[in-house]
Amino acid sequence: MGVVANYATCVVWSQKGGFIYEKINGPLSKGHLTIVNRNASDNPSVTFNYFSEPEDLQKCVKGIETIVKTVNSEAFSKYKLANMTDQDILDLNMKIPYNFIAHGNTSTSLEQHCKDTVRTVWHYHGGCHIGKVIDDEYKVIGVDSLRVIDGSTLLNSPGTNPQASLLMLGR
Repeated sequence: MGVVANYATCVVWSQKGGFIYEKINGPLSKGHLTIVNRNASDNPSVTFNYFSEPEDLQKCVKGIETIVKTVNSEAFSKYKLANMTDQDILDLNMKIPYNFIAHGNTSTSLEQHCKDTVRTVWHYHGGCHIGKVIDDEYKVIGVDSLRVIDGSTLLNSPGTNPQASLLMLGR
């Protein structure tokens, strides 16, 4: 079952706070969700497969390059320590725990930086099998008078928080 989650990497530009997130919009990489057993209290097994498609990694690298260029611009000069190098910015970012994983103090490349700092942006969707669980009108197959409108039924990301899309579908 294919699960899609938008994901992002982050660049910190000051020790006093400030984050710029780079979001991979419409990632090609897909993970999967497996129901472990019939106990509704047990969590499913989720595999995200971040960057399994090379194009997603290249999008991330280009995004990080744009962020670093922006942070180095005159407009951001008062928000960054004057002597910070690009590597200092990335290294500072590596000190933040991501996904509860302790990372090293440096990334050897922008590709590695993307991999080291990737995380979901909280809006999982796409786990419901359209045509097997629900039909194209969101009716549960084999059950009269029941529809499902939730994030699992979204096959394509609305590109932002899906709440508005789901509210619209619910109406």
